[in-house]
Amino acid sequence: MTESDRTAFERILGGRSDRRATTDDLQGLLLQIVFALLMIFIIAYFIFVAETRKERQEQVLDLNRQKLVLALEKAVEDRRVKYGLNALMTQGTDGRRVFDADAHISGGGLNLAPAARTAFSSGSAAALGDYGDQDALRAAWYEEVVASSGVESLTDDERTWLEREISERVESVRLDARGVQRALAARLQAALIANPEMFGDVRDANALAEAIKLKSLELVKDVIGTEVLP
Repeated sequence: MTESDRTAFERILGGRSDRRATTDDLQGLLLQIVFALLMIFIIAYFIFVAETRKERQEQVLDLNRQKLVLALEKAVEDRRVKYGLNALMTQGTDGRRVFDADAHISGGGLNLAPAARTAFSSGSAAALGDYGDQDALRAAWYEEVVASSGVESLTDDERTWLEREISERVESVRLDARGVQRALAARLQAALIANPEMFGDVRDANALAEAIKLKSLELVKDVIGTEVLP
């Protein structure tokens, strides 16, 4: 408190009998009090505005991420259809799709329904082509997901997050496509083991196992009309 303020208070409170508080003293003190209260209000207002803006930004980020997740799941489902995976799967009791390799093996060979065979063959060729350049594939996913999500602009954090999520899903779909091909080959191996005579004079256990593995992959390759995914 300044000396003039102290003097004004003394005048108002009657602490100094030699001087009386003037109207100017009262107005000066009231103005200082009002100014102090106003500063408190202004500070509180700007804190409120900052917090509100932060909450709004967080809500926008959450909404953007939800839109991107939905677009990602759509991209995954589209690729599963494109690669012919859904054509070989059935709906489980829990609602999830399941793949039963045994359902597609008959008489020691693959026995796919015509529609499933066509979808799996063209899908396997598409998968092999797409995964030949995974950098280009991830870039294509990125553009597709952003366009499908309707999100107009992404922050740096959102871009980093989306790139990571896309990489994980691109790999997940690859493993699914490869897994279906390998599962069919593995089931064929069991059938081939029951008929070792088809491998002629091969008697060494390791050589026979390798011959059976290669033969099973060759049978799958014959059905899909292209190389299996590595």
